Amino acid sequence: YQEEIQELNEVARHRPRSTLVMGIQQENRQIRELQQENKELRTSLEEHQSALELIMSKYREQMFRLLMASKKDDPSIITKLKERHSKV
Repeated sequence: YQEEIQELNEVARHRPRSTLVMGIQQENRQIRELQQENKELRTSLEEHQSALELIMSKYREQMFRLLMASKKDDPSIITKLKERHSKV
């Protein structure tokens, strides 16, 4: 650890302070941009998850209605639908 610190200090001494400060500022800008992008991606992911949950909810509702309608007509249809659904 001490050796690495010493190497970093030696490298830093060979560069002017203004160059180091500019480098740190640039890194800070990049970090802020990445944080903003991360936030946008997280928001987008949440929106997609919400949309998928809504779609799946509607799908389950339709399947339930189909099963109930089929159950009245022919109980063997339920078994067939379950088999198809498990294959998918």
